[in-house]
Amino acid sequence: MIRAIAKFCSMLAVLMLAGVSIPASAHKGLKPKELVNLDPTKGYILVRIGLNGSSKGSAPVIVLARMNVETGVPYFGNGASKKEFNVALAGGGNFLSTDGKTSLYVIPVNPGRWAVTAAGNTVFSLGTYGFDVAAGEIVNAGTLYTGREDGKSPVPEIAAAKLSQDLVEFGTLMNIVMTDALLLKPPVVVEQVPAGLAAFPMRHAEIIADIRFPNTYTLLINRAIGLPQMAHNVPEPKEVQEPAPAPTS
Repeated sequence: MIRAIAKFCSMLAVLMLAGVSIPASAHKGLKPKELVNLDPTKGYILVRIGLNGSSKGSAPVIVLARMNVETGVPYFGNGASKKEFNVALAGGGNFLSTDGKTSLYVIPVNPGRWAVTAAGNTVFSLGTYGFDVAAGEIVNAGTLYTGREDGKSPVPEIAAAKLSQDLVEFGTLMNIVMTDALLLKPPVVVEQVPAGLAAFPMRHAEIIADIRFPNTYTLLINRAIGLPQMAHNVPEPKEVQEPAPAPTS
């Protein structure tokens, strides 16, 4: 019986994964050798990502996307990573430097409003952080940490965002039903950047809190750590029905 349940859950996990979609493409961080002939019409996001314990100093990948401010929907990507400037991936091996605890990334992007949209198998459509980026500038977005909500993260704030134990056990068993948490720590220091970036002015991001958007990635949903509790919508008044006219004799 247990094997039958496990087999059914495995099939369910496969079906869930089949329905998952992530940005079709995104621009990765620049490597040091790529910091030449930078385009002044682009903005540049500078961000630190907390490490995942990799001996190579790489960090888990976090998705950032430019927001359509009119519709409130993030841009999704056009399928050409080196030419995609509306979606950015921060994480992995394309980092400028590492201090052993975090890795530093810089990503060229189209100017506009940007938001941290996803990490792992989770989209932060219930509330996330964002900032504006202008052409010809470097915006220091601070440090991003992410991790599964299983209570095992070395980051205290993420460890405290643990799911109920039954979900932790099931998610660990199936390696799927487990949301990721997101923590942003605003920038506090002026980052030392390579010479290739020194010509661009750099400023700390003015963080915009509680950006919400539709779950366009069709992933598990969550709300970033540190945001206030979501309030209930104001109840809509019920329509008052006028009494039926009295019958006439």
